[in-house]
Amino acid sequence: MRRRAVLTAIIGLLAASFTCPGMAQKGHAAEAKKEYSFVFIVKSMQFPFFLNMIEGAEEAVKLLPGVKLKCIGPETPYSVEEQTQLVEQAITDGVDAILIAPADSKAIVPAIEKANAAGILVATPNTKAYGGKILTWTGVDNYQVGYELGIALCEAIKGKGNVLLIEGTPGNSTSEERVEGYKDAFKKYPDIKLLDSQPANFNREKGMVLMENWLQKFKKIDAVGSINKDMTMGAVEAAKLVGRDKEMVHITFDVDNDALDALENGDILLTGAQNERSQIALALSACYLALHGYKVPPVQFLPLSLVYKKDVPAYRH
Repeated sequence: MRRRAVLTAIIGLLAASFTCPGMAQKGHAAEAKKEYSFVFIVKSMQFPFFLNMIEGAEEAVKLLPGVKLKCIGPETPYSVEEQTQLVEQAITDGVDAILIAPADSKAIVPAIEKANAAGILVATPNTKAYGGKILTWTGVDNYQVGYELGIALCEAIKGKGNVLLIEGTPGNSTSEERVEGYKDAFKKYPDIKLLDSQPANFNREKGMVLMENWLQKFKKIDAVGSINKDMTMGAVEAAKLVGRDKEMVHITFDVDNDALDALENGDILLTGAQNERSQIALALSACYLALHGYKVPPVQFLPLSLVYKKDVPAYRH
């Protein structure tokens, strides 16, 4: 409730600025009454993280007068081809703003450039695009995410041992930056041996398959780092099936009830919270402000929080 109250206050103040007495000229009054069409394109309509972002978007848009929001995503999770088609359809529909978390930070650029050419605002909550004209990016410092998780992993095994790293989707900015952070953290500990680092495409089943292969290949594993919770839960399940789950520490990222249960059960040591609802809320409000002639920051960072078992009650909804 506290998070919702803070979010309501912030966006409410932004919205109120358009109707305060000092701006009650006819031009501004007419502009404030205009209806706008926004579309929010996520990477997957199946994964809890993006469903949570959608819920946050639908809640936040209620605070922006005159904005109609459509939330969509590819039928195939993390399909940049389908995302491109959704962007092109949004352009055809004549929307005022496209908010997109790119499945592939480079491959999405041509679609963004088409939106730019059509005069449509583009914002990228959560994941960066490597080109095109972007109004604003909102999210956590993903390099710092990986670095802090990596340090915590190394400290958890007293700076010595065999570790594995589960990456996300190649070409995705959140994956690449978090992996870089993890690896830089490992370099600070001479007795940490990185056995392998492979992608599992942010997918639980692929995380499980990857871990099954590693369990056959490596006789001793002290810790497994991952850049997202879904892949970690697959890895935990694989280790449990062969009775090796107590052998290793798991560290991951993102918070939902699945992750909180895993913390309470001791399946993972810690995870990280990136305030994804606030990411989309800030991106929505930035587009709204820009359409009313305001300048907005091109980069908006949100704080990272490390979440341990003791913190679970604060994150339960």
